[in-house]
Amino acid sequence: MNRKAAMKLFGLLGLLMLLSCGYADRHRNNSSCEQVLVDSLAVRVQDSLFANVHYSRSQVLDALTQVKDSQVYYRLLALYGKTFFVSSDFDSILYYNRRVKEFSRNASQSPESLQSPQWNDVLSDVYNVEGNVWMQLNRPDSAITDYKKAYEYRLKGKKLHLLPDICINIADAYLHCSDLAHTASYYRHALFLCDSLNLSEHAKFPVYYGLGQTYMELRDFDLSNHYYELAGQYFNEMNVGERWTYLNNRGNHYYYRKDYQEALKYMRRANVLVSSYPQMVFEQNFIKVNLGELYLLTDKLDSAQACLDESYRFFSGIQHNSAVHYIETQMIELALKKGNIVQAETMIARTAPVGHLDANMLTIRNQYLQHYFEQIGDYRHAYEYLKRDRHLDDSIRSERVQMRVAELDMRYRQDTIVLRKEMQIQRQAGEMRVLKLSVFIGGLICVLLVAGVVVLVWYMRKKREFLRQRFFQQINRVRMENLRSRISPHFTFNVLGREINQFNGSEEVKHNLMELVKYLRRSLELTEKLSVSLQDELDFVRTYIELERGRVGEDFVATVTVEDGLDATRIMIPSMIVQIPVENAIKHGLAGKDGKKELSVYVSRETNGIRMTITDNGRGYLPQMASATRGTGTGLKVLYQTIQLLNTKNKNDTIHFDITNRSDGQTGTQVSVYIPFRFSYDL
Repeated sequence: MNRKAAMKLFGLLGLLMLLSCGYADRHRNNSSCEQVLVDSLAVRVQDSLFANVHYSRSQVLDALTQVKDSQVYYRLLALYGKTFFVSSDFDSILYYNRRVKEFSRNASQSPESLQSPQWNDVLSDVYNVEGNVWMQLNRPDSAITDYKKAYEYRLKGKKLHLLPDICINIADAYLHCSDLAHTASYYRHALFLCDSLNLSEHAKFPVYYGLGQTYMELRDFDLSNHYYELAGQYFNEMNVGERWTYLNNRGNHYYYRKDYQEALKYMRRANVLVSSYPQMVFEQNFIKVNLGELYLLTDKLDSAQACLDESYRFFSGIQHNSAVHYIETQMIELALKKGNIVQAETMIARTAPVGHLDANMLTIRNQYLQHYFEQIGDYRHAYEYLKRDRHLDDSIRSERVQMRVAELDMRYRQDTIVLRKEMQIQRQAGEMRVLKLSVFIGGLICVLLVAGVVVLVWYMRKKREFLRQRFFQQINRVRMENLRSRISPHFTFNVLGREINQFNGSEEVKHNLMELVKYLRRSLELTEKLSVSLQDELDFVRTYIELERGRVGEDFVATVTVEDGLDATRIMIPSMIVQIPVENAIKHGLAGKDGKKELSVYVSRETNGIRMTITDNGRGYLPQMASATRGTGTGLKVLYQTIQLLNTKNKNDTIHFDITNRSDGQTGTQVSVYIPFRFSYDL
């Protein structure tokens, strides 16, 4: 998302915020909601002011049509007037500021709200912007008056962190008046405020390059360079206006040191910077004046002529008399260097100082007039302008002024040391309170953690006991369901045994019936157990095979084999885990099959357990197809559920039960069961 789209989105959100406030309660005063809108809008306007001033201005206009509260309306009007500063439309700024000030003086409704900290911040912004206008119009005395009013209103507002900025503006105005003592005083006061308000070091860089400018005026280039270096550390964090000011002042530093090549480097950087912002037309032409003079001093006369002509047209158009006077002064020297004495005389005749003129500007003009009179041979007037220049230079950088600045510097350092000691004491007291609170909170957290651990352990034990009971109940329920579906109660076996003993038929039939009763009784006994020995399970399977042999047919061959070295009497397995696959193999795979019928049960050792494989050559494993012999699936269901419950208890060593079709090229089913030696059957 580009910046313009983001700004539109913010504007839409702000409008929705305003509409939602009005919709929530039509009868309620929505001033507070509108104030929130203005706060968010002011941030957006500030962010986009240099990038797209017209868009910022349209956002404020849209908000002006939405608000109902008069105080909020005039706060927006002040913000709207501020947007004209970037485009150097000073008349519009003064017009809208005048309306805000008239409202503040004449409004009779809600006088308390007009004395609120928030409204004082609005008036502070109004006077501060107006002071900036007077500075651009070369009226530093008027600017100082407005800046001081801005400072008084800011003291009664909420945005105290902006106080240093106003002090910097006052210092800049005094610097423009060549009142270096007051300049240094307000710059130092700005630093003091930064410390007392506990602002970050980043807030001090405008003060640093201001002090760099002050010491440059005193021609103390070492101190000037020191402060410019301090400011330059924060160059990437400056906005475009601050970067332009820094580069311009840095260029002036080298200009007064007569290092014109280095000065040109900084002035060109400043020119490239503002060229990317078409609305910064004042700054673009201002920097061209400085470039024109540097080109003049480095004998690039054509470049100097182009820069001075372009800037002359602009400042003449806005009637900036001091800038026009300064450019005409440069044109005098340009004409002299081109050897055009007549043009130099013309420029001298038509230029006259109007209003306040910067002392440095007067110095430069005196030097160029001295050059003129030297060239025409009027050495008396040349000497007069030389004396004026020295007198002016001495008055600016007199020993008294330098001592006053040094005194202010020492006083600031002493005040700062005392302030920092007080701040350190307060910070240590605060750290002690935080430490005590941290110890209390830490102890409380430890107590809560211990209590939480105790509750958690108790809860886990209860949960584990509950799950154990539930698993046991599930196994019992499933096994009893299987029991009821597969066999009859014990008394049935007793009756059958008694009747078979009284049977007078053939001995073979009588034997088979007795084996059946024995099988059923053993089946009931195994069903009631969760685990049995491998030996008992295989004996039970052999009995079942013998009973089913007659039904399967004469071609039926069954083998039960245990690998040598395995003690079947000591190996425990889940009950019926072999019998049920064998029963399914005979019932669904081999019964009714033509030809030879084979069934094998093979038990072997595998790593840390045993592998039991039940294989037949029947129809194969087709669980989706219906057959006349297909049962209810209760047996396998019991096995699966029993294995699942037991595996839940044995998370590391689990039973694996798989049913597949044979993979050796023959038709049939293969059941593979892996049981670890260390498998536990305790629930």
